[in-house]
Amino acid sequence: MDCTGNTMELRLYLKILLKRWWLIVPLTLISLTLAMFWSYSRPMVYQSTATYVTRLGEGLTNVGDTLYALDTFTGRQRLFVTYCEVMKSRSVVDRAMQIGNIDPAVIDWELYSVNCNVLPESNVIMVIVRGPNASLVGRLAEAIGVAGTARAGQLYSFVGLEELDPPEVQEAPGNRTQQGILGGMVGFVLGVGLAFMLEYLRSPVERLEMASIRHPKLGIYNERYFQQRMIEEINRARSRNRPLSLALMRLTPTEDFSLLPPEAEDMLLRAAALRLQDKIRAGDIIAYLGRYTFAILLPETPAHEAQRLIEWLHQDIRTHTFTVDAYIANFMVNSGIVESSGGSLDLQTMLTKANEALRMARQEGENSLHLIRTSAQPFALDAEIGVPEPLESNPNMPFTSSELDRLLEESASAAPAPRTVESHSEPPAERDGQ
Repeated sequence: MDCTGNTMELRLYLKILLKRWWLIVPLTLISLTLAMFWSYSRPMVYQSTATYVTRLGEGLTNVGDTLYALDTFTGRQRLFVTYCEVMKSRSVVDRAMQIGNIDPAVIDWELYSVNCNVLPESNVIMVIVRGPNASLVGRLAEAIGVAGTARAGQLYSFVGLEELDPPEVQEAPGNRTQQGILGGMVGFVLGVGLAFMLEYLRSPVERLEMASIRHPKLGIYNERYFQQRMIEEINRARSRNRPLSLALMRLTPTEDFSLLPPEAEDMLLRAAALRLQDKIRAGDIIAYLGRYTFAILLPETPAHEAQRLIEWLHQDIRTHTFTVDAYIANFMVNSGIVESSGGSLDLQTMLTKANEALRMARQEGENSLHLIRTSAQPFALDAEIGVPEPLESNPNMPFTSSELDRLLEESASAAPAPRTVESHSEPPAERDGQ
């Protein structure tokens, strides 16, 4: 049931996105366009990457020099950080421009940069030079390598620094294409955020009603969600030619609930609702329709199995005493069941016939159950009836709350009549599409 609830929430979110597409798409396109315009208005950035490795020098002639070199090399993290600072220092860069015969006036240091990183778990450092001129970036990187290794050799004569991979010039990552994609993603996220904000600010009460799939007081599924699930199960029964049963169960308190506080009445009814939910099978669906009436949808269940299950629920509810705080209650039960083989009935017809069965059960007396079959042979459709078209999940359900209340009120006011245990009803030859 939790997975189904999550699916319903995802459908609700998707519905909001589709409803507000006119906001999401323009913002995405505008953000993408602005990002591309900004990217192309700036010069292309190139980078040159070169790697250097440290090693012990070859001029170690005595034990003291060797121990000193090993001690220095043991603290290699400090050594590598020092070498990185040397490679990107201002003195090394100035010396590199002299070596590369580069005029300092042509370099705008707001557009050029020199960075150095120590590669993890290695004796290798990486020097990265960035700038808008590919040729100048390459020359500067080569000159920095020459000047930097020379300066490092002066600092630590026993631990040298030599070139591992020569500088290689290429476009810097994060250029125009990546910036355009990033801009489009920012616009999409902004559009989605505004869509949800507008939807949530539109009407808090309406939003909560649409998002909720459970009755706020009883904790079981509400009428709107139940009708949506009924459409799904009817379509599944039609596609697989399987039975589907629906029961409407009316609980009648043996005590006068009008004498109880409203909170106590709600708590006692909630206790009964949760007990019914615990007793039904894992694949069955129960919801509250109002007026002490519960709807129980029984997929893959022919009439005789549905009748046995509802009779067992009758016995359990009738013999159980519900206690909440200082209040107790017992309930009498009446139920009406309609069985639809292969999804031969649509949602509206099933609810109407189930309500008719409930009305007849109430006419028969307390704790009665009435069953209406819609096919002479369970599991099979009448030969004259073709396979109906699948129902569409429509937010404007065939039955509104007021219409169900009217049907339930008619059932409650029905006059006594002779007892009828089971009746048979042929499905209509033609049905209006949902």
